[in-house]
Amino acid sequence: MTVATGALRTEAVEWEHQSTAIAVVANKVAGMQLGRVEAGLFQLIVSPYNDIVEHVSQRCREGQAAMNEVAATLRKVADTYDEEDRANEHKIRNIY
Repeated sequence: MTVATGALRTEAVEWEHQSTAIAVVANKVAGMQLGRVEAGLFQLIVSPYNDIVEHVSQRCREGQAAMNEVAATLRKVADTYDEEDRANEHKIRNIY
């Protein structure tokens, strides 16, 4: 059981690392918005371009939140396994 719960917790850490990575992407994407002065001759595309930047940034943030939820769920499952194992230990003691 310890191996299984350890694997779940290790996997939770990996999901948290990926959540951090996608947060970095979200911040970089958000920084790509253009102002009208920056756009120069291409002012017609500023609004649609900034809309796309905002959508991508939001999807990255949603991904970040989802990855954190996966990590929390994996930890909760591991904790539940540990609790069940402790609660039922007396039933399997000295079976062999």
